[in-house]
Amino acid sequence: MMLLTLLSSSHLSSMSIATLGSGAWLGYGLLAGLIVAIALSSQRWLLWYVLGGVVYWLAVESIHSVLMSWTGLSDWHGYVTAMGISWLPLFAWVLYRALRYDDVSATLQQQRALEAARYIEHSPIYDDDYTPRFE
Repeated sequence: MMLLTLLSSSHLSSMSIATLGSGAWLGYGLLAGLIVAIALSSQRWLLWYVLGGVVYWLAVESIHSVLMSWTGLSDWHGYVTAMGISWLPLFAWVLYRALRYDDVSATLQQQRALEAARYIEHSPIYDDDYTPRFE
């Protein structure tokens, strides 16, 4: 909510570079330096995880904002509910995978039983009176 409020506020235009203190300059400089260092390294795929986290949190913030405008929940309850709603697709996907690909699925159990019935062992089977040619 705070991020959406900050982005939509008119006070953002009144902020200037001159209002940043030395600690903020140091912090933003280190952050920019680390991002550039990771982007130029062989570990640049880590930036996709960071970007995914940012997109996920923006989705949670959006859900929270909608919940706060539609319901009378407190701020804390709104965030908990928004996190729960954001996890629903993950739970649905895990349930789908469990039912489709795990032993929970009756279809998969039948398929495995058919494959086990068709399995032929490749070790030779000898009769009782077999004598090897070469000893």
